[in-house]
Amino acid sequence: MAISVIMSVYNERPEQVQQAVDSILKQTYLPREFVIVLDNPERSDLKDLLMDYDCRVEMIKLVCNPENLGLAASLNKAIELASNELIARMDADDISVTNRLEVELEALKTRDLDLISGNITYLDEQDEVVGEKSAIPEAEPLIQKILPYGSTIIHPTVLMRKTAVQQVGGYRLLPTAEDYDLWLRLLANGFKIGSINRRVLNYRLRGNSMTSDAWKTYLVSRYIQQLYAERKRTGADSFGRGMSALTDKINDVRAQSTFNRGQKYFTMAMASIRKRKLGQALAALVRAMVTSPDNCYYVINYLRLRTIWSVNGRRYRQQPSD
Repeated sequence: MAISVIMSVYNERPEQVQQAVDSILKQTYLPREFVIVLDNPERSDLKDLLMDYDCRVEMIKLVCNPENLGLAASLNKAIELASNELIARMDADDISVTNRLEVELEALKTRDLDLISGNITYLDEQDEVVGEKSAIPEAEPLIQKILPYGSTIIHPTVLMRKTAVQQVGGYRLLPTAEDYDLWLRLLANGFKIGSINRRVLNYRLRGNSMTSDAWKTYLVSRYIQQLYAERKRTGADSFGRGMSALTDKINDVRAQSTFNRGQKYFTMAMASIRKRKLGQALAALVRAMVTSPDNCYYVINYLRLRTIWSVNGRRYRQQPSD
């Protein structure tokens, strides 16, 4: 089955983009085409690098946006241009493991899925391995139960069917978490989503934006979950309604500062759980929950996800994928 890889490039370092591209060109199962969208017309160095690849490598199809369109619009453009039914995502500063596409394709076909995700290893900016992501849920029925409470699908590892993505309208323009919105619309429309716990990608940890992003990601994810609930009830959602209020809340500096303070307690709780210091973990969780209503909602939602995973994990255990 032929695969099209899609990748948007914006402001990454040229050497990291080169690593990303080369990791696709060295796959044991080569894609039929590699659609790359340059979404930053001001980066002449990236344009020169990608144009060189475009001239030398037949499978590469380069598109240069005349202006910055954002990730969602760039990915939709790449999907539209892709010639094949199977679409693999790639980020411009990550590195795919050599047999990534081979492993994902086999799992997608064997389990008759519409979307498959893999697991990752973390890299820092100096290409040093700094950790591995913990296990993710694999079985479709388990993911179906968990996904409405939080995403366990790792976007740049995804292999998915083009017809499924287009049937639900592709990526929608959101301040962040465009991928989570897509996964929930696929789920609501009956498409099958699964994962494998093979580490198929080296994922680049990007700078120190995690704290500022946490507030925005929480708010947008909560908005997306509300849209999903509405879609399940009525068959459609009111995407766009309430977007102005959402943007205002994202920009509320005081609320963000309070939320980040509560998240520090949540992070402490997670660290205590890993050390099996359950008393300390419980105390930190309580402190997080009383920080603000948003922190309380975040913790309760997380506990719901973990409870569903714990209760159903053994029942829906997937056979080892390696």
